Amino acid sequence: MKLTDKQRLNWLEKQDGLGLISDDAGRWAISTGGIQNAPVPETPTDIFSTFFVEGKDWCSSIRGAIDKAISNELEKEN
Repeated sequence: MKLTDKQRLNWLEKQDGLGLISDDAGRWAISTGGIQNAPVPETPTDIFSTFFVEGKDWCSSIRGAIDKAISNELEKEN
């Protein structure tokens, strides 16, 4: 499936609790599992997050990471 950047961003904005992250080697991923302290809804606060990313989910670009996360979501639905 070929997505536009607008479609990618629209999908990402609708996801609660996911995080777009990079590692020190320049790879990108969408974290889907982890824990954090509860944020305060009214105002932004400091949070501490711990997350897990499978090796197969790291990509060389932001676009690739979002596409991979969308693909993983579609696979779970089917």
